[in-house]
Amino acid sequence: MNMRKAIQSLEFKDMHFNFEGATQPLFENISMKLPETKAVWVRSPGGRGKSTLLRILAGLLSPDKGSYLINGEAVNEMSFEQFLLYRLNMGYGFDMGGLLNNKSLAENLILPLLYHKLLPNEEAFEHVQAVTDMFGMQEIRDLRPFGVSGSFRKLTCVLRAFIHRPQVVFLDDPMTGLKQDNLNDLYHFVEENFASRTLRQIFFTSENPEFAHKFGAEELLISADWFTARPAA
Repeated sequence: MNMRKAIQSLEFKDMHFNFEGATQPLFENISMKLPETKAVWVRSPGGRGKSTLLRILAGLLSPDKGSYLINGEAVNEMSFEQFLLYRLNMGYGFDMGGLLNNKSLAENLILPLLYHKLLPNEEAFEHVQAVTDMFGMQEIRDLRPFGVSGSFRKLTCVLRAFIHRPQVVFLDDPMTGLKQDNLNDLYHFVEENFASRTLRQIFFTSENPEFAHKFGAEELLISADWFTARPAA
């Protein structure tokens, strides 16, 4: 089984990010130790940069200049193997998409557990079965993404971020597209993960304040050249 490294702090030092061909940087000279509260609501007055920030935090994108540090260690100076020890303690939920169309919903969920050898096969199967049971997916978990509603595709994307019991989860707009009963189940599921001390922190984007209010989130307001943390209104 792969070992994981605990995540204690996330920080930027003079971080700069720009998409290729863009005339202005999306982020410029950002230095900040990110909030350590259990829920962080990522917002942007201009509506730009929220998803990109989550992808940088999850290691899916890299800063052009400066550093992104985990526990004081610069990610850009780590080997793939060194970063993987942290990455296995992270979960990422895409806004939409991110599922393999040639695999069932259950197979999409179990894939990271088996690929990274995080659980024995039988235990991984039982874990996925228990989670899908919790969300009433018994009749559709063996269907492929194109065979289910958009709501269940979105739910599967969100659940996959949690399936390997990470410490830190990054969710891009987790509420949009979910039915209210699935959303209520998600709140209960997240609360259970926090209570078990498996889950330490969630960073999320959303235009709906319900998720933020449910978990007493702190706001992280972002702009090109500043980030500001404050209690959520």
